[in-house]
Amino acid sequence: MTSPITNYFDEGMAYFADDAYEKAIESFTKAVRLSLGNLAETHLYRGICYAYLEAYDKAMDDFNRALRKNAYLADAYNERGNLWRMDGVYQRAIDDYEAAITIDPHHYAAYYNRGLAYEQQGNLEAADADLTTAINIRDDIITCYEARGRVRAALQNYEGAISDYETFLERGGGYEYDNQSDIQSLIITLRFNAVMSRFIPTRFLPKARP
Repeated sequence: MTSPITNYFDEGMAYFADDAYEKAIESFTKAVRLSLGNLAETHLYRGICYAYLEAYDKAMDDFNRALRKNAYLADAYNERGNLWRMDGVYQRAIDDYEAAITIDPHHYAAYYNRGLAYEQQGNLEAADADLTTAINIRDDIITCYEARGRVRAALQNYEGAISDYETFLERGGGYEYDNQSDIQSLIITLRFNAVMSRFIPTRFLPKARP
């Protein structure tokens, strides 16, 4: 009796869920070699594992392979966009996020990541709009509030920035990088600026940066 073939994709996903990225890559590679299952998804998740391990060239190759097999895989565009953004190639990143959003208009991560790319480009209004859309889709992703607070502070929307940073802290933000006190100090500066901006030009106010 022939033994059943191992479902290497599911095996890889189990390792992936446990953050065992090297083992996950081994399983995904076996699935690819045997042409088992959804190869676009397999390349996508193997690429994500490579990205976590900072093997960015291999990650990019896998995302490209995933998209050649399925040009409508929104997550692959989003992940490839992240690599472009990390490399400072912001317009290509934005183009990939746009593709992800076109395929899946509720892809909150693509809106969030495109917002970060716009911020890095200096297009703060577009960044604010994308981060707001991401929050409207998933209001439980607290990093969106921190990012939008940073953008709104740069836009001198002090009240909006204060609200976002307070929400970020109230929902447990600031613990991963132990920067709660920095955010609290920033909120104090923003409150000062919100009051003083009524009386003096904003160019004379202290910069509100995290």
